[in-house]
Amino acid sequence: MRHANLPFHLYVNVNNQALGPGMPPGSTPGVWWGVHCRPGQALMCHVLLASGAEWAGIPIHHVSAGDTFERSHLELMPWSAMGERIEAFHAEYLEGLQVGIRRPFDDGGRHTGIVIDWADGFSRYPQEHKPLNLIEVDGNQFALLPNNFIEFEDRHLVRENLRDDLRMYRRNETVYWGH
Repeated sequence: MRHANLPFHLYVNVNNQALGPGMPPGSTPGVWWGVHCRPGQALMCHVLLASGAEWAGIPIHHVSAGDTFERSHLELMPWSAMGERIEAFHAEYLEGLQVGIRRPFDDGGRHTGIVIDWADGFSRYPQEHKPLNLIEVDGNQFALLPNNFIEFEDRHLVRENLRDDLRMYRRNETVYWGH
């Protein structure tokens, strides 16, 4: 399935440039409720617009929680879609946590609580598996970033004296199967 419902909808603005060459400058309010993509493509958004139109194919870089659309899809989603069977799930614990973005740009943001993943494609190869976190960047655009591109802030858990250990973390390529 190339389409997936988000676990909850997000109120957004859509860059009018994505809606047609005759549109005036600015943005149109909408409700982002789903996603779709093809392997190798940037994430496309299903958005119900305030005009009453339903769009299935607004690129992620044309969707914002504010009116900022300065970052490209290559910055906001450095790993393109990794398969045909897209999934979106609610990571309740992560929702609302502040994150520091280490790559591909230096910024901060807030985890939306939504993680996008694929049931095929790279996910067949555990060492290349990259679920992508939907982050509302401080500039209000949305980024889909893998775990190793961000650092979480949780004052009840995260200890500054352990941050140096991050540089030593390596993915384990051993796959453990049951009987």
